[in-house]
Amino acid sequence: MVDLFDDAGQTSSGTIVTTDGDVIVRVQSITPTLTDRLKLVIAAAVPKANRADWMIEKLAEIGVDVFIPLSASRSVVLPEGRGKLDRWERLSTEAAKQSRRVGVMAIEPLTGVDKLLKNLPADGVAWCLSTEGGSIAISQAVQNLSKNGAISLTLFIGPEGGWTTEELTAFSTANVTAVRMTASVLRIETAALAAAAIVASLVD
Repeated sequence: MVDLFDDAGQTSSGTIVTTDGDVIVRVQSITPTLTDRLKLVIAAAVPKANRADWMIEKLAEIGVDVFIPLSASRSVVLPEGRGKLDRWERLSTEAAKQSRRVGVMAIEPLTGVDKLLKNLPADGVAWCLSTEGGSIAISQAVQNLSKNGAISLTLFIGPEGGWTTEELTAFSTANVTAVRMTASVLRIETAALAAAAIVASLVD
């Protein structure tokens, strides 16, 4: 018996028929994608060097549905082209196999803050991680999330230099809730993983 899954989150069990050349599996049952779980999207600035690869791998293991590399005003790393995105897709797939999660975390192209704000799903909510005054605790934000029945959550994680005043204004105008975890300035990958883990543990 083997367990199978696809990018969309369908799972199945099957029996290996042959390994001569291609592996052929006879599928015995298919479990459809769960539709009642929150879709978690992490839109984060990209850290330097192999820290980005590590972040992608761990976000995929936690169960994040979509990762969007974010181009913010103070971003340092701006991955464009297919090379790095292809690598991240491979890492996401391998992490899904290792963690036996449902589905594979999708990797989107580099996207600017303004463009992403204009394309937020109407049936979802959005947060930006911030240490500025007026932000609410992430635990409180999760409680509010549970009450309004949102289908998706987009979480913005900024660069280590922080958000600009213009970006914070844009978030406020787009009804993006500012949330906080700690008063300290976290590395990008630390903030992304901690926030994703908190949401995943409190929502499920």
